[in-house]
Amino acid sequence: MKRQGEDARLPWRLAVFQGVGAAFVAAFCYATASLVRSLPQSYWAPIAAVVVLYPDTASTKKAAIQRVLGTLVGSLIGWGSATWWHQNVLIYGLSILVAVGLCHLARLEGASRLCAVAVTVITIIPRSEPPYLVALHRFVEVSYGLACALLYMMAVDYLRRRWRRAR
Repeated sequence: MKRQGEDARLPWRLAVFQGVGAAFVAAFCYATASLVRSLPQSYWAPIAAVVVLYPDTASTKKAAIQRVLGTLVGSLIGWGSATWWHQNVLIYGLSILVAVGLCHLARLEGASRLCAVAVTVITIIPRSEPPYLVALHRFVEVSYGLACALLYMMAVDYLRRRWRRAR
């Protein structure tokens, strides 16, 4: 039976737990991704981790799958788009159309926005690296962030189960 006032504290505790978890995952993810010198934009890893981090593993997993598929499709289309970009807004617009359309045709509606973000980042941000390398880096950085978020949630679930058994 719950004590009086316990319900009022519960959302606060969950908010703090979620905030601490997001801070831990983001800091860990950025610190470790930054160690890989060949990934020039390691900040994408913690961004991806925080975007998919939900209070439960099932939601985190679902969001991570959508994100990785969207980033994969967006990286491939972004690679092609950046190769022929040359400041042509029509090419960029058509690339977004193709990317979002493919995601919807594949019934990956949740991935379509993330796909468009990947195309945008790869295509319109000027870089000295070749487009295929920019696309590869983007996919690896995002995938690492997703892996960190999923591993964190799996560890939290494991600890929750152990704690419940111990009670």
